Amino acid sequence: MNFRKYSEKVSERFEKMTDEKIGNHDVSIAYESIFKLKWSATKLKKFSFVAHVERIDEDTLKTYTDECFEYSRKNYKGLPRGIQNAFVTFAVLASENIDKSAITFVESRPKKHFAALEIPIIIDLKNEKLKFYAQNHLWGGMYYKFLRKYIFENFSCR
Repeated sequence: MNFRKYSEKVSERFEKMTDEKIGNHDVSIAYESIFKLKWSATKLKKFSFVAHVERIDEDTLKTYTDECFEYSRKNYKGLPRGIQNAFVTFAVLASENIDKSAITFVESRPKKHFAALEIPIIIDLKNEKLKFYAQNHLWGGMYYKFLRKYIFENFSCR
């Protein structure tokens, strides 16, 4: 699958996506906010970032994830984090050429943040596979089932 086709599929899944430049990347960004009583009556603000690079290696993925998280932190609005509010950053990077170090990084436990989740995701366009940390997050465990479902529904190649 090529990135243009993948990008069109992802755009169809979101109500609104905007295009911005983050670091060296042209990124499509979607923002949503969801509230559920079963999450101890918290509101989760979701920032989804989708970009394409020629090759994904560990350094490229780390830099991109950090830039996306910082964008989310700066653009977070509402009650202070931790007061029934949190945010999650889905930093999706797609490529046909993926280094093993990037796969190792993305399948490792993400950084911990106060009332925020950072989820780097690799889209392997050549094999149409999705790679991310699929285990339960220590921080934000109550969101785990929702997050996995959200990732597969919104970022898979199918």
